[in-house]
Amino acid sequence: MLLSCLLAVTLSDAIAAPASCQQYDSHGLCVVQVGTGGATAAPTQSTADTSNRGAVYTQSLCTFTASGAEVPCQDGDAWWAQSMQCYVKVLVDQPPMGTAVWGGHTDGAIYLCTFLSTGTSVPGTNGFAFWSATAPAGPPVVDPVALAQQALQSLSVPEPTPGRYPAGSLDSGQPFTVVNAYTWFWTDAASFGVLTARADAGGVSAEVTVTPTALSFTPGDGGATVSCPGPGVAWQPTDGVWAPSPAGCDYRYLHSSIHEPGQEVTAVYGIEWSVAWRSSTGASGTLPALTTTSSASFAVAEVQSVVTG
Repeated sequence: MLLSCLLAVTLSDAIAAPASCQQYDSHGLCVVQVGTGGATAAPTQSTADTSNRGAVYTQSLCTFTASGAEVPCQDGDAWWAQSMQCYVKVLVDQPPMGTAVWGGHTDGAIYLCTFLSTGTSVPGTNGFAFWSATAPAGPPVVDPVALAQQALQSLSVPEPTPGRYPAGSLDSGQPFTVVNAYTWFWTDAASFGVLTARADAGGVSAEVTVTPTALSFTPGDGGATVSCPGPGVAWQPTDGVWAPSPAGCDYRYLHSSIHEPGQEVTAVYGIEWSVAWRSSTGASGTLPALTTTSSASFAVAEVQSVVTG
């Protein structure tokens, strides 16, 4: 059976590969921006390379240079030698050592180079035999880890939406929170879902699953980053003015940031993601974890009525 040598990375819904390529990246992959039939997530600041989010990647592993057309990478027991532009296989019945085709060599083997059939070729006239010390290079070996990495690059991994309480405004219009209060932080639940993508090449596929594991909050006042295992919950009036977050997503600022007008802190929100993959070969593993981030700036104000134990 002829094996297709097309690499196509898709989201969970299948996306057709482009008929021709207009732009190639540094790896020789065709980059085509496409819609996915639904809303796309906001641009992401991420430790992963997601510069081609929402793209279909196409790499022709085997091509006929004269026309640029893709060709099967395998034809029975012969393989496509890209540099020679023909299908190559070792001759089962090797010619006697010393015949002209050996060219005086006593090592290596005799191979048969068969050109693409045009439908009018006369059997035995569309190729030639040749000597080679080693087997001519065939198509690249498909690495499931590389496929998983390509699948990851196709995903738009959401950044957190920076929810916070207390979240009032000073007379100047500057947003603020309150010293010693439990400052709640959260992200929209839609940004905290599991993502999947798959890549295929040469009969091998790899699927990645990107799972949110924690929401982190770096307060911006020099304090340590805190985190909670979920997206947090948005504060509601029924929760009480000074109550801690039931999700554990809160932080207490111990000092005011306002020493001069306009002074504030910049807090960084982060969603931490684990990345697992599995391949049709039976192999599986993990890729480096990644974090998407967003930030919010606000003042930390003193409110005299706040008393804590």
